[in-house]
Amino acid sequence: MVTKDSNRNEQLTVVPEEEGCRVDRLIATKLEISRSHAQQLITNGQVFLDGATPQPSRRVLAGQTVEINWDGGAIQPTPLPVRILHEDADLIAVDKPSGMPVHPANATDTRATLVSTLLAFTTLAGGPALRPGVVHRLDAPTSGVIVLARTEEAHAGLAAQFRARTAEKVYLAVVEGLLDAEKGTVEGRIGRDPRRPWRMAVSSAGRSARTDIRVLSRKEGKTLLEVRPWTGRTHQIRVHLAAIGHPVQGDHVYGHRGDRLMLHALRLAVTHPRTEARLQLEAFPPEPFAPWLGHTSNSFLP
Repeated sequence: MVTKDSNRNEQLTVVPEEEGCRVDRLIATKLEISRSHAQQLITNGQVFLDGATPQPSRRVLAGQTVEINWDGGAIQPTPLPVRILHEDADLIAVDKPSGMPVHPANATDTRATLVSTLLAFTTLAGGPALRPGVVHRLDAPTSGVIVLARTEEAHAGLAAQFRARTAEKVYLAVVEGLLDAEKGTVEGRIGRDPRRPWRMAVSSAGRSARTDIRVLSRKEGKTLLEVRPWTGRTHQIRVHLAAIGHPVQGDHVYGHRGDRLMLHALRLAVTHPRTEARLQLEAFPPEPFAPWLGHTSNSFLP
């Protein structure tokens, strides 16, 4: 469990299944940062295990508290254009452009992010100091629908839906190669790649993950897929599609370098945390997908 106890402090509570994990690996996994970044936080004296400064290799016990003191200033608003899909007093949903990180990677990261862009004209609440309002993520090169919380209550309610997997997510992906089957399910546990810690990999030591795929069209040696991830592991879609030999076009981490990662969050359905109405949020595919839209049924489009 992750909680926020002040503007710059963050607390992790070790659950039973995490007992025995190294504290640096725990922080990296829970906060979705690199292991080297986690180790640097520890070395800088910004991490406390039950109030004491641990060694990175220290093994944690269930019930212990890990506190991270984020060193650095507040996020500076950066006014940039962004398309709003839905906004009310509790939450805001936008169509995130490709190339924009959702939040800063660390306290010294001054890049424009979705969070800093939204803070230029609205408020965000809940979550760690560097991730206000964030209840789920899209990789920086991925475009499409993302929802953020504007109140603490909305943050708790939305985050609970993503943990319980009741939020429905639909993506479009153009992948390398021609898939033979019309639909299928990819299941493979996902964890950090021990040889290349900046990326993830299918690994027996990872966390369970499931991705459903359906072919929408094929042309020029590539396939357009509808993708439904039922779990929310880091880089899940990209890792699973690469694992079956069909990496996402333009994925320089898991496939081949290209002008743009051809992965788009098309739809997101969540239950409004206050009204309990079901919200169907949709973002039309951006221009790089245009050549594909005339080669398949439009039934998948908003």
